[in-house]
Amino acid sequence: MFITPDVTFARSPPPQAVLDKRWLWYVMLTVLAATFVLRILGLDMAGALLSGLMLCFGMIMTRDWMQEMGKYALIYAMLCTLNFLFDLLPLITEIGGRMSHAISDTSDASRLSSTTWAPFIDPKLGLVYNAQSVSMVLSPIAMALGIYLSFSAHVEIARFTAPRWDADPNEVGLAFPMPLAQAIAAD
Repeated sequence: MFITPDVTFARSPPPQAVLDKRWLWYVMLTVLAATFVLRILGLDMAGALLSGLMLCFGMIMTRDWMQEMGKYALIYAMLCTLNFLFDLLPLITEIGGRMSHAISDTSDASRLSSTTWAPFIDPKLGLVYNAQSVSMVLSPIAMALGIYLSFSAHVEIARFTAPRWDADPNEVGLAFPMPLAQAIAAD
């Protein structure tokens, strides 16, 4: 079961396996911060807001030696998965080159539509264009790393806080339904 009361409300230091990956969390947060800055430079305010929220959420999870990790790891994994999918689609469609459409009015009251193709990264197109391109690459990387880290943290914390099945059923408490606990105790 993914969500158990023990895992969702635990506020204690996570297992050592989670703490050992703390440096990877900092790498992910650094990539998210770079994505946030690049999206602001690329004038993508909606993307910057999303990257900023994920960055703040990640910082909340990693502060105080990751004591909040048990509460938020699964939610963060789901949010990273959604962001990864929505960031990957534009990257796949534009990795070979980006197209831009321009419509201009002519003197005889007609409109002229033009489509131009440009490489994915082109120094001649300026800072805004290239910041958008680099942020399109960095965001799925950060989200994929976030999926891996948060889901593995959730699994490890669930394993660490789960009741031990070799324990006496009466000591486990509500982990077993009462008739099953009595049947096991009778054996």
